Amino acid sequence: MEYNTISRTKAQANQSKECKKIIKKIRSGNVKLSKPPLYTSCMRIFTNDIYKAGGQIDQVLGSKSKSIISQFNKYILVNRIKNFYALQTHLSLLKEDECLEKKTFGNGVTGYTIRNIINLQKRIGSKSRYGYIFLTSINATPKSPLLVATKIMKYNVNNIDEVYIMNMITNNVLLKSLSRHFLMIYGSCVCSKRIAKKLKLISINELADGDLKMLTEMSDVLGDTELMFNLFIQTYISIATFQNLVGFTHRDTHFGNFLYQHNNEKGYYHYIFKGDDYYLKSCKYNIMIYDYGFARKIKVDEVNEVNEVNEVNEVNEYDEDAITKRKNDIYDDYRKIIYSFITKKNGGWIKTSNIPSYKYANYKMIEIGNILDKYFDYELTYNFEYSTDNFTSLLFTHIIDNVFLKYAPKNLFITQRPPNVINAIPFRID
Repeated sequence: MEYNTISRTKAQANQSKECKKIIKKIRSGNVKLSKPPLYTSCMRIFTNDIYKAGGQIDQVLGSKSKSIISQFNKYILVNRIKNFYALQTHLSLLKEDECLEKKTFGNGVTGYTIRNIINLQKRIGSKSRYGYIFLTSINATPKSPLLVATKIMKYNVNNIDEVYIMNMITNNVLLKSLSRHFLMIYGSCVCSKRIAKKLKLISINELADGDLKMLTEMSDVLGDTELMFNLFIQTYISIATFQNLVGFTHRDTHFGNFLYQHNNEKGYYHYIFKGDDYYLKSCKYNIMIYDYGFARKIKVDEVNEVNEVNEVNEVNEYDEDAITKRKNDIYDDYRKIIYSFITKKNGGWIKTSNIPSYKYANYKMIEIGNILDKYFDYELTYNFEYSTDNFTSLLFTHIIDNVFLKYAPKNLFITQRPPNVINAIPFRID
């Protein structure tokens, strides 16, 4: 326990230093695409921020804050769904064009409110491309308001698409218990006024405990080979579900766009893909794919799309570039995020390289990347006639057969039904 505490404290200190550096770059305008991505976890709001802001939260909510924090230990899907419906009675009162108004809370704390139904009580982190993020309380019950995260964003195509996709996933996937690998949205509105330049789209979301970047900076996580493979498999399952079930490519799969919530369920989770059953052993983190601002729909009329490309480029012959690009997006969703599981020394994003017990897993992750590269080359050479929606299925089948079943530690990912299956409704990947 003492080792874990030291490891996490050191990771938090490193994140704080990195946060200051990146914020400085953002403010100076010196931001360029790079590998690893220019991202730090302080750009988002997590449950840890509640503890960091503890005194100020107490000032606003008084003795209620401890009971609020305790709710975050209950992340099983059935309780997440209950929380959603508990909030709808209050959020259903909001109109689509509701606006924020300034409000002074207890002891002079200044924030925003929407008709005292939701209260944006503390801005967390710095302004980024995500807009502003506020720690928010919703008065679900007089004694125990629920804390959530509210994003205030620009009203543009990327952010509008993100809210649309989150609503679709919440209603058609999470509330139907078809997956646990997405973050819920509780509600949204478009303010007719602006609290700051161009900020008017408001999204009210479930809180997460952290992101994949934070996990891979913890020595106790890196040192647990089975746990790292579990996180890897969950990450890939979340991508596959987003592609095959939801029907989109993500197109921005870096370690900050995979969030986690703590998990205390024991046993195996049941998944179904192409009619086949698979079982993944539970672990103490549930991984969720997030941030769909760059997502793109997979299933399109590819012949018409190719014709449109040809018309724009004045190309007379049949051009496969449009289809190939979409297949590349599908492949890149998996290929890019694998760098989160490879040390910086070997071209990945994990800064810590002095964990002896991770050397084996690191080597295997490099092998997996090579396997994916070879498969994609083969696909483009010999199976170019397959449509993009067929390719999503073919690619994940390949990943199951040649990655999960071959590289996962013994009894982590299995095909025979174990006695201790957790979910009565199987999670759907397609």
